[in-house]
Amino acid sequence: MKKIILVISILLSLTNCNKDDNNDKYPSCLEPLINNFIENFDSQTPRANIEKYLYEGNEVYVLNFQNFPDGQSSVVSLECGSLCALGGLDGAENDCLNWESAKYIETVWTDNR
Repeated sequence: MKKIILVISILLSLTNCNKDDNNDKYPSCLEPLINNFIENFDSQTPRANIEKYLYEGNEVYVLNFQNFPDGQSSVVSLECGSLCALGGLDGAENDCLNWESAKYIETVWTDNR
Protein backbone atom coordinates (compact mmCIF):
# COMPACT_ATOMS: atom_id res chain seq x y z
CA MET A 1 0.00 0.00 0.00
CA LYS A 2 2.83 2.41 0.85
CA LYS A 3 4.43 1.71 -2.54
CA ILE A 4 1.19 2.55 -4.36
CA ILE A 5 0.86 5.82 -2.46
CA LEU A 6 4.49 6.66 -3.21
CA VAL A 7 4.04 5.93 -6.93
CA ILE A 8 0.85 8.01 -7.08
CA SER A 9 2.58 10.88 -5.27
CA ILE A 10 5.49 10.80 -7.71
CA LEU A 11 3.15 10.73 -10.71
CA LEU A 12 1.13 13.66 -9.37
CA SER A 13 4.24 15.72 -8.74
CA LEU A 14 5.52 15.01 -12.25
CA THR A 15 2.26 16.08 -13.87
CA ASN A 16 2.26 19.31 -11.85
CA CYS A 17 5.67 20.19 -13.31
CA ASN A 18 4.06 20.57 -16.74
CA LYS A 19 1.53 23.13 -15.50
CA ASP A 20 1.83 26.67 -16.83
CA ASP A 21 2.76 28.70 -13.77
CA ASN A 22 2.69 32.13 -15.43
CA ASN A 23 -0.45 33.10 -13.55
CA ASP A 24 1.46 32.51 -10.34
CA LYS A 25 4.26 34.82 -11.47
CA TYR A 26 2.25 37.85 -12.57
CA PRO A 27 -1.30 39.14 -12.21
CA SER A 28 -3.84 38.05 -14.82
CA CYS A 29 -4.51 41.68 -15.76
CA LEU A 30 -1.10 41.69 -17.53
CA GLU A 31 -2.18 38.90 -19.89
CA PRO A 32 -4.10 41.23 -22.29
CA LEU A 33 -1.07 43.54 -22.46
CA ILE A 34 1.20 40.62 -23.32
CA ASN A 35 -1.25 39.31 -25.93
CA ASN A 36 -1.59 42.77 -27.49
CA PHE A 37 2.19 43.10 -27.70
CA ILE A 38 2.59 39.68 -29.34
CA GLU A 39 -0.22 40.35 -31.84
CA ASN A 40 0.86 43.86 -32.84
CA PHE A 41 4.64 43.97 -32.58
CA ASP A 42 7.48 41.94 -34.04
CA SER A 43 10.00 40.16 -31.87
CA GLN A 44 12.90 42.35 -30.87
CA THR A 45 16.39 42.33 -29.46
CA PRO A 46 16.69 42.65 -26.55
CA ARG A 47 13.58 40.57 -25.96
CA ALA A 48 10.58 42.24 -24.42
CA ASN A 49 10.02 41.22 -20.81
CA ILE A 50 8.22 41.99 -17.59
CA GLU A 51 10.18 42.31 -14.36
CA LYS A 52 8.85 42.22 -10.81
CA TYR A 53 10.24 44.67 -8.23
CA LEU A 54 9.55 45.63 -4.65
CA TYR A 55 8.98 49.39 -4.77
CA GLU A 56 7.92 51.45 -1.77
CA GLY A 57 6.75 48.29 0.02
CA ASN A 58 4.62 47.02 -2.89
CA GLU A 59 5.14 44.51 -5.68
CA VAL A 60 5.22 46.31 -9.02
CA TYR A 61 5.83 45.21 -12.60
CA VAL A 62 8.07 46.93 -15.15
CA LEU A 63 6.85 46.43 -18.73
CA ASN A 64 9.92 46.44 -20.97
CA PHE A 65 8.15 46.37 -24.34
CA GLN A 66 10.53 48.64 -26.28
CA ASN A 67 13.98 48.14 -27.72
CA PHE A 68 15.12 51.64 -28.57
CA PRO A 69 17.15 54.02 -26.41
CA ASP A 70 14.44 56.64 -25.92
CA GLY A 71 11.69 54.16 -25.12
CA GLN A 72 9.96 54.18 -21.78
CA SER A 73 9.12 51.24 -19.57
CA SER A 74 5.81 51.48 -17.72
CA VAL A 75 5.65 50.58 -14.06
CA VAL A 76 2.30 49.14 -12.98
CA SER A 77 0.80 47.97 -9.70
CA LEU A 78 -0.38 44.48 -8.78
CA GLU A 79 -3.81 45.58 -10.05
CA CYS A 80 -2.20 46.87 -13.30
CA GLY A 81 -2.75 50.51 -12.48
CA SER A 82 -0.14 52.79 -14.04
CA LEU A 83 2.27 54.15 -11.44
CA CYS A 84 5.10 55.82 -13.32
CA ALA A 85 7.56 55.41 -16.19
CA LEU A 86 11.27 54.66 -16.43
CA GLY A 87 13.70 55.83 -19.10
CA GLY A 88 12.71 57.74 -22.18
CA LEU A 89 14.16 61.01 -23.39
CA ASP A 90 14.99 62.07 -19.86
CA GLY A 91 17.05 58.89 -19.31
CA ALA A 92 17.94 58.27 -15.69
CA GLU A 93 15.60 61.07 -14.65
CA ASN A 94 12.29 59.28 -14.60
CA ASP A 95 8.82 59.63 -13.14
CA CYS A 96 9.35 56.99 -10.43
CA LEU A 97 10.46 58.81 -7.31
CA ASN A 98 13.09 56.92 -5.30
CA TRP A 99 13.32 54.17 -7.93
CA GLU A 100 16.94 53.61 -6.93
CA SER A 101 15.63 52.00 -3.73
CA ALA A 102 13.48 49.48 -5.67
CA LYS A 103 14.56 45.86 -5.29
CA TYR A 104 14.55 43.55 -8.30
CA ILE A 105 12.74 40.27 -7.56
CA GLU A 106 12.59 38.36 -10.85
CA THR A 107 11.73 38.42 -14.54
CA VAL A 108 8.20 37.03 -14.75
CA TRP A 109 7.72 36.99 -18.55
CA THR A 110 9.99 37.05 -21.59
CA ASP A 111 8.93 37.14 -25.23
CA ASN A 112 10.31 33.84 -26.53
CA ARG A 113 9.59 34.39 -30.22
